Amino acid sequence: MTPTSSSAPAHSAARSWGAEAMSKTSATIDRRSMPVSAWPEQDRALWQTACEAGGPLDDAGAAADWAPATRRSRGANYGRWLTCLDQQGLLTPDAAPGDRVTPDMVRSYIDLLRPTLAPLSLWTTIDQLAAIMPALAPDADWGWLRRTAGRLKRGAANRRPIAPRIRHAADLYQRALAALAGIEDKPEARPFAHATGFRDALMFALTISRPIRRRTLAGLRVGQHLRPTSDGFLIQLEREDLKCGGPMNFPLPASLAPHMARYLNHHRPQLLQGHAYDALWITREGLPMTLNGVSSRFDRATPAILGERINPHLLRHCAATSIALDDPQGARLTAALLGHSTLRTSERHYTMAKGLEASRRYQATLTDHITHLRRAVRGERP
Repeated sequence: MTPTSSSAPAHSAARSWGAEAMSKTSATIDRRSMPVSAWPEQDRALWQTACEAGGPLDDAGAAADWAPATRRSRGANYGRWLTCLDQQGLLTPDAAPGDRVTPDMVRSYIDLLRPTLAPLSLWTTIDQLAAIMPALAPDADWGWLRRTAGRLKRGAANRRPIAPRIRHAADLYQRALAALAGIEDKPEARPFAHATGFRDALMFALTISRPIRRRTLAGLRVGQHLRPTSDGFLIQLEREDLKCGGPMNFPLPASLAPHMARYLNHHRPQLLQGHAYDALWITREGLPMTLNGVSSRFDRATPAILGERINPHLLRHCAATSIALDDPQGARLTAALLGHSTLRTSERHYTMAKGLEASRRYQATLTDHITHLRRAVRGERP
């Protein structure tokens, strides 16, 4: 059963969507998120109601129990959906949210996005739309939209398997530490390049040792999230900083504490150039690093520092799988380290780890067998 529609303009928009969408090229797609303040009045009111905490006589809204980060990401994703509709001339202000989200419109939305997004990003976009729609239109059946997201996820997983890209976290961490030490051993002939290189290596080392999500990493604040202790540093995250609730506190590794102190006392002030920001990560222009800026640094700098291009999400997979390989009894450690609300997500890494370990043992057996055959051909004793 698909959502019912009572709006004639929305029916008209749905019928014209395919032709309108095909007239646009992928290069013209606007991926900016329409802010909540600019949403159509009905969408904005329904979203505000969904986010209300409720009271003794009122039920809480459908989105009231979502973590603040979850509300932000789902709201931003819905804002991008509205932007796309607006760009196509299909954002009918008096139509209800459920009248716009129809199978035909979503199918054409996917066709528009497919050339511009990676398979996993495309799945995430539709999955978040499927997550927010029950809050905006609770009386409709959104099973068809969830199934659509599920098919995109299966297709993405098949096209881009993650297992071959898994690296042991300990090896990556040692590479990051070696890069930090190497940068400090070099003279500061180019101060800003020196400072940004140190910042990048420190950012990667922190993400490997404490694999927080990209948004949380980008939002770290000195004095609020990063606090000095008698023997190092403590990272303190509250519920609004996390996707799956909180709070969550953890110390910085002892091997990383001196490098963090060096960054805070020397490199970060140099990057700030006299500006006063509390953001932990500062650009060479003296400004707080944005979410996209963090992604850009991982894309550009990890090949030189870690030996290959690795994004923050892949580092989380590396950390979880490494725990599974080194401590098969530590499933709960994975959930706590990665901030998973349940063990279900963490346990998937144990399945992956078993496959990796089995393939390594098989490869070792093949190598031993080939060695024995070569010795036999040469007449050597095994």
